Amino acid sequence: MARHEVRALIFDMDGVLADTEPLFYAATRDAMHPHPFTEAEYEQFIGTHGLEKWLTTNHGFAPDFLRTRILPTYHEMLERGLEAMAGAAGLLDAARARGLPVAVASASSHDSIERTLRAIGLRDHFPLVVSADDVARTKPAPDVYLHTARLLGVTPEMCLAIEDSVHGIVSASTAGMRVVQSRQATYVPPPHPAAHAVIESLEHFEHAWLDGGFRYFSDM
Repeated sequence: MARHEVRALIFDMDGVLADTEPLFYAATRDAMHPHPFTEAEYEQFIGTHGLEKWLTTNHGFAPDFLRTRILPTYHEMLERGLEAMAGAAGLLDAARARGLPVAVASASSHDSIERTLRAIGLRDHFPLVVSADDVARTKPAPDVYLHTARLLGVTPEMCLAIEDSVHGIVSASTAGMRVVQSRQATYVPPPHPAAHAVIESLEHFEHAWLDGGFRYFSDM
């Protein structure tokens, strides 16, 4: 047992609060038609900003193809409704009951974050939302998490981050935070060595961790 004081809880969004990647894959595949686009090809871009360059380099699409063709389709899909990840609302309630500040720290744009949080009904839970738009370097650099901690007024060592992707886990751990890897989404990597805990669902998050009873474990 290793105890660590927790004074803030920070969530990644895509793959943690909402299973958005299947929607974005479908939007990308539809926009690229008749060019084929496999799930394996898509997975290499999860948690990165490499898709836009790949679309231009490999298929000759215009540099703004993602913004003008893929994102509108994706946003239409979001507006049809999306469920929050099971366990997310309960975990937010547990943090609020303890008086812990919460935030989103995402590699997505502010526009996509706002749309997604509204779609899953959790926008009002997050007074602070930090995007890759707000920092010089996106994940796996630690910038977005360091900036979030500064805005919360909490040292990174006292922040607990929940991530799913390799880039996100590296980002939060490099920032000096304790990291829980959630493997609840459709596309998830294997348990990552930089994660301090691995869970299969936010429903498996031990609320006692918020009281400082954080221990390293895997429920695999």
